[in-house]
Amino acid sequence: MALFESSKGNFVPFFLEEFKITNAELSLVLSLNTVGCVIGSFLGGYFCEKFGHKFVYIAGSVLSTIGVLIAPFTSNIFMLGLFNFIFGIGRSAISVGVDSMVPVLSIGFESILMNITHFTYGLGSFAGQNAYGNFLTQGVEWRRIYLFLGIFYVVSVILSLIVKTPSIKVIKSEDSPMKNKMYKEPLIYMFMFAITFGLVTEAVINTWFISYIRSSYSLDPAAAAKYASIFFLMFAMGRLLGGFIVNKIGDSKGLQMFLLAGAVCILAGLKLKSEGIMLIAMSGFFISITFPTMMVIINSIFKQKSSLAIGYSVTLSNILYVIIFNLTGYLNDLLGTYAAFYVAPVSMIGCLTMLILINKKVKNENYV
Repeated sequence: MALFESSKGNFVPFFLEEFKITNAELSLVLSLNTVGCVIGSFLGGYFCEKFGHKFVYIAGSVLSTIGVLIAPFTSNIFMLGLFNFIFGIGRSAISVGVDSMVPVLSIGFESILMNITHFTYGLGSFAGQNAYGNFLTQGVEWRRIYLFLGIFYVVSVILSLIVKTPSIKVIKSEDSPMKNKMYKEPLIYMFMFAITFGLVTEAVINTWFISYIRSSYSLDPAAAAKYASIFFLMFAMGRLLGGFIVNKIGDSKGLQMFLLAGAVCILAGLKLKSEGIMLIAMSGFFISITFPTMMVIINSIFKQKSSLAIGYSVTLSNILYVIIFNLTGYLNDLLGTYAAFYVAPVSMIGCLTMLILINKKVKNENYV
């Protein structure tokens, strides 16, 4: 999944040039991935409750693979949107299945296992960056790279069919105040904003970091990809080590510290211009744990209804994310990639603010 998602940043300049579109138009096309995620998140949470986690995981793997196999044959922006849409459904279904299953299987060390699970995403992103940069510099077309990626996805479908997952029974609690009232729960909407800000931060860097470096400082694809690979290396290291840190400090407090440190890194990096690119790359360590740790916090609050809670909050956050992501594309055209990149640290501060408010509400109303 990471190999496919991380390729986007490298390919953005080529998409813009080949299809003769603006950043705003490309944002709209790529946001179809998120529309797919909305569908995948909503159905994934429901189907986890109805048919089990393995069913959702296998269905997500199959859909993701179909999307990747369409990518090499993309000849226009409509097909570009189509494969991103299909991949989004599959990717999100996999995420809901895994994110709601891991905490159940790791009582007492949820943050550690969740972040180690997501560490593989960061590792895959890091592995892809240098390879994509070198391939593109050597003249390998982006469609051919997608064709290579298709092989990995076919293997993933086979593995998902073989792997055995433990049976997880959903306990129906009659006295749960959230039963059948999830859409009325204020915390869902607070998590919606927190997750949205976290997604926007990652998306801005994943999509426009390389474009920002190349357009602002005139680096070639390979050189720009090296900085991106450092970001994803730090991202992977953050997910490997971050779980142990937040497990020791506390999920909410630890995540707040990481968000503040990440925002400071990006802001300082932008202020230092070309000399600060490395600081932005280093921010990956702090950004990395946002989503998986947020899933652990949701699980700890909503208990047996965690699958539904994740499905609702991630679905709603993806809807809001589509709007902000498209506005960011418009800002890239209007103000330039440098000014638009400030959306990343602002979003981290927004996520931090929402997490503080969530923490206060949970303590005041005795959710835990």
